[in-house]
Amino acid sequence: MKNLKNIRTMILLSFFIALSVVVSKFFSITTMSQKVGLGFIVTALMCSIFNPSLAVIASIIIDLVANLLFPTPGGFYLPFVITKIASALIYTFFLYRKEITRKNIICATTLNTLITSLFLNTIWVSQLTGNPFISQFLLRIPSMAFNYVLHTIVLVIILPKLAHLLRKEVKRLGAQPENAPY
Repeated sequence: MKNLKNIRTMILLSFFIALSVVVSKFFSITTMSQKVGLGFIVTALMCSIFNPSLAVIASIIIDLVANLLFPTPGGFYLPFVITKIASALIYTFFLYRKEITRKNIICATTLNTLITSLFLNTIWVSQLTGNPFISQFLLRIPSMAFNYVLHTIVLVIILPKLAHLLRKEVKRLGAQPENAPY
């Protein structure tokens, strides 16, 4: 991992990890089966800057640190890490080394909502609660529809400008990951 040899890249990645933990904790509402928050902004921005391997490593660290510092009522459940990994991979597929367009954002949020939020998280919540998958699935559809619309609108409005500014500043500081396109 040549990217981890650049101390500026590691500092920037650490910043995103800390920011994600703080935003996910203090700017979200979480219940046993649902979560509405703003952590997706940090995740999408991080995935627009870092390659998939760094985004996945950061996502795993974010999940572990967040659960260590701020345990949830249901406790730590390892399969949720798979959700974090899938989310990072989806966002990096559509946002890393690409122009941040409305189409890419909509594709990323659509797949992220369907695969991670509606499918994977529903499986994990179903396992934790003992409720059948289909009842959890039907119960989660309204909140996932709300989250989808929220994520899409917010990211379409702020991500192109924010990612452009951050990519420019990261390049100026020499903190961009190796072979970054910006």
